[in-house]
Amino acid sequence: MTRLPFILGALALLLSAAIGPAEARQAISLRAAPLIVCPADGAADALPDFTAPDCQEMQVFELDPQGRHLWAQTRVSLEAEWIASPGPKGVYLSGLAASEIYLNGIRIGANGLPGDNAGQERAGRIDFAAHAPRDLFVAGENTLAIRLSSHHGFLTLTSPMQSFFLAEYGSPTDRILQYYWPSLIMFGVFALGALVFAAMAVRAERREEPIILVGLSAALGAQLLIEAARGLISYPYPLHDARLIGIVASAFGVSLSLMALTLKRFTSLSFGRRSLALGGYAAILAFPILLMRGFDGKTWGVLALALALCALLSGYQGLKGRREALVHASGYSLAALIAITTQSAFIDLHLFWLASVFLIALFVQQALTLLREQRIRALETRRAEALDAALALARQASEPALLPLESGGRTDFVRTQEISRIQAAGDYVELHYEDGRCVLYTLTLARLEDQLPPTFLRVHRSHVVNTAFVRALEREPGGGGRLLLRSGGEVPVSRRILPRVRTALSEADPARPA
Repeated sequence: MTRLPFILGALALLLSAAIGPAEARQAISLRAAPLIVCPADGAADALPDFTAPDCQEMQVFELDPQGRHLWAQTRVSLEAEWIASPGPKGVYLSGLAASEIYLNGIRIGANGLPGDNAGQERAGRIDFAAHAPRDLFVAGENTLAIRLSSHHGFLTLTSPMQSFFLAEYGSPTDRILQYYWPSLIMFGVFALGALVFAAMAVRAERREEPIILVGLSAALGAQLLIEAARGLISYPYPLHDARLIGIVASAFGVSLSLMALTLKRFTSLSFGRRSLALGGYAAILAFPILLMRGFDGKTWGVLALALALCALLSGYQGLKGRREALVHASGYSLAALIAITTQSAFIDLHLFWLASVFLIALFVQQALTLLREQRIRALETRRAEALDAALALARQASEPALLPLESGGRTDFVRTQEISRIQAAGDYVELHYEDGRCVLYTLTLARLEDQLPPTFLRVHRSHVVNTAFVRALEREPGGGGRLLLRSGGEVPVSRRILPRVRTALSEADPARPA
């Protein structure tokens, strides 16, 4: 069972690689196309000639409009077949900017309103698509120009412009969701995992590990939801800063949860020492967040470091003789290697597939642990009940209880050790004694039952027996049973409570046939 999380994780990785992110159909990427970038001086709504001395040549991923107002132009060669292909055409631009797009000198769309400062700028959406009329395209060289600015963000990103391409016109969020949907379907696993582990934490005696798994599930769900939010809603670009911070914070939570789980499973430290160790690991995990450039780097960096630390910690414990720890060390090492080699693909896709099957396997383990604890508690309860029954029999023999019962206007004080069985008779009860006598008393069976010592057992809605007088229990063909008494009498046993009667009798006297 300890190998199950990592076996399933390997299968999930193969599946995620097979599904992969959806590719844009008939898309022409311009991300690496050469751009001429100029300051937007003078009449901002008039196209410049892009020959001024302060113009620079760069590529889209180098374009930085943060705190600036710019013009950018590129040229793209198109074939007549692409222009004539079915479907409307669009120009897609994603990044931290308000923008206007011009195709062959004609303005085809605006995303917010670029300006020289925050007061003049109206923030645009993080992802934008402008419809490009087919008759504006020409077979051969086409000119695309963009006016853009970015004055409303509070972070400074190393690469604020993320994509620029031509494709069939449509919703940019739908196109992005095609990339995220393979991992988004795992959100239900994380949400369910958080609920299931929370329920286990309530019911389990050892609650620390289920609580850690609640935190891990919640952090994974938060990271996935924040990652996929870009494909679910079209939001203004200033909110992208908060989204990036949320992703890194969630990844940090995932990393801390993995460290806490490893410390709990593979060390013998006390809770206080584990807490101190976790604080030290938290300080170490802060290094990639502080030192690495780009939020993708910060995210996969903190996850890769956490996986590597978990591998080292569990591997050390494995070398000390814990075979289960060696299996985990191998799995963590593989996951860390995948994080380092795939980077952005890891945090977009592979992480969530691996984590989902890992959590499912851990759920199975936790469920088995909970069942084992319940069996142990049930066994301990039965042993305690057996001890109570034995003590009650001993007390009844040495210090018999006296019951004050009314019959015909007089009160009798009856020794419980002399009663073999009791039978309800409307508002009366019939007490059957060891010597064969039967006496009717004015009392209901329910009221009398509350006064009886633990040696008496209700076996039927109308019958209570003194277990000290039971000789054997026989089953009936209909599913019920009957008790044979030493005095020669018989008492019916309800089918519903027959198993409980059998257990109680075996606990009271293991040698009695049942």
